[in-house]
Amino acid sequence: MSFWCRVLGHRWEGCICRRCSQIRDKKHNYEPVEGKCEQRCTLCGKTEVLPCDWHGCACRRCGAVRDQKHDWISTNECEQVCRICGKEREHHRWQPVDRGVDKCKYCGKIHKLTPDEIMKRDEEWSNGFM
Repeated sequence: MSFWCRVLGHRWEGCICRRCSQIRDKKHNYEPVEGKCEQRCTLCGKTEVLPCDWHGCACRRCGAVRDQKHDWISTNECEQVCRICGKEREHHRWQPVDRGVDKCKYCGKIHKLTPDEIMKRDEEWSNGFM
């Protein structure tokens, strides 16, 4: 602390003293940081984290994406894409055509079941006959 600040007191301009450059944790002049969820004081440089500003599945500030609240649009009977983040997903309507093979009733895509899936299906079918 300078002599003048000891005698006259600090001359605060926001969070920084104009006389001695001492910093206090009050009256920061925060401005948002481009592309991040934080703000920085233009006087002392202190940063503060801000919560994400979610718009569906993406943050408007930092661009982070979460796997929630997508805005799905259909590109065909079985495929969808999120209009916000571009994530794609398939939603087939599988029907059994043979033991261990399913086929989508809309697009005709074939799905080969794993040995575990075959066992599970065999159990379900056998339980249906009891």
